[in-house]
Amino acid sequence: MSDLQLGLAAAGVVLVAAVWVYNAMQERRARGKAERDFGEPAHDALLDTPPARREPTMGAVPVSARPGPARGAAPDETLPPIGTEELNAAGAPAAEVSSRIDTVAVILADDPVMSEQLQPLLEALRTFGKPVHVEGIVDEQWHPIDTSPRRSWRELRVGLQLADRRGPVGEDDIERFNRAIADFAAAVNAVSQREAPAAAAGRARDLDKFCADTDIEVAVNVVGQFGATFAIARVKSLALDNGASETASGELVRFAPDGYPGFAIRRFDDASKQPSSTYYTGLTFALDLPQVADAPEVLAEMVRVAEVFAATLGGQLVDDNRRALTEPGLASIRRSLEKIFNEMEAHGIPAGGPLARRLFS
Repeated sequence: MSDLQLGLAAAGVVLVAAVWVYNAMQERRARGKAERDFGEPAHDALLDTPPARREPTMGAVPVSARPGPARGAAPDETLPPIGTEELNAAGAPAAEVSSRIDTVAVILADDPVMSEQLQPLLEALRTFGKPVHVEGIVDEQWHPIDTSPRRSWRELRVGLQLADRRGPVGEDDIERFNRAIADFAAAVNAVSQREAPAAAAGRARDLDKFCADTDIEVAVNVVGQFGATFAIARVKSLALDNGASETASGELVRFAPDGYPGFAIRRFDDASKQPSSTYYTGLTFALDLPQVADAPEVLAEMVRVAEVFAATLGGQLVDDNRRALTEPGLASIRRSLEKIFNEMEAHGIPAGGPLARRLFS
C-alpha cells in the first residue's frame, strides 16, 4: 500500500471518530434537556431490573381527613385492618372499649347513624353472656353512646369482652357477634371491620389464662388465743374505729382513697362448728388483688389493721391453716403480691384499673 493510501485511510478513521463523538455529544445534550423538561425517564418494564415489591399500607389517617364509604358500596364490605386504637381516635375519659380485653368491631357509615337506628343492634348485643360496650366518635374522641354529647355518629365501635371470671368467650359467640355487626352495617348502608373469630377466640383463651394466673386474694386471719371468740358488736365497733364501713349487705369494707374497696373484713370460722350469730371464732382480712390499685400499700395497711384487731381482741395473726403468721411469712405474702402486681402492669392491665375491674368481674 502506498503512502497516499495509508494517509487517506488514517484520515477516514479520524473523520469517523470525530463524527461519532459529535453525535454522542449531541445525544447527551438532547437527553439532558428532555430530563430537565420532563423529569426522569420511565423504567423499561422488560429491560430494567424491577425494584423490590412493597405491599400498599394504610398509614395513620386523621379521623377528620378520612372519608366515609362511597354511596352504593357493598353493605358487607370490610375495611382494611385498623390499629389497636381503632381509627386513630383518642378515648374520652369515660371510654371503655379496648382491644386488650375486647374483640372490637368498627362501623363506618356514609350518613350519620341516629341513636334510634341503633336499637336493633343493642337488642341483639344484650343476648351475649359477656359485657358489650358501644361507642361513637364525637370531636375525634370515643364516647359511650349512653353519655355521648351527640345522638348520631358516622363512626361507631363495639367491643365484646373476651373473658371474665366465668371464663373465655367461645368462637361461636364471636361469630354470632360478627354477624350482628355485619347485619346492622348492611341495614344502615355502612361498612364494617371485624376481627377473625379464630384469632379473637385465641386471644380469649390467652386472656383467660392470664386471669387464672393473676386472680388471687391475699388474706391474713386473726383468731382468738386459747379458744377465745370475738363478739360481733365489738368487731363492728372496732372496724368502724379503724376506717372501715358496713355495706348494705352487712360486709365490713375498708375503702381505698380512690373510693373502691381496698380490703374486706369477714368471718373466719372453724368449718366444723356452726357459725354463731353473736360471735366470731376468727376474722379474715382479704384483699382482692386485681381490683385494688396500689395493692402493696393497701396490703401494708391491711396488715396493720389486722394487728390492731389482734392486740385489741386478744387474738393472733395466722395463715389459712391457723399457723402463726410471722414476719417471714408476711414477707413471703408481700413478694407474691408484688410479683402478680408487676405482671399485671407489664400486660397493660394494671391492678385496680378500669380494664382489670372489668376483666375480673
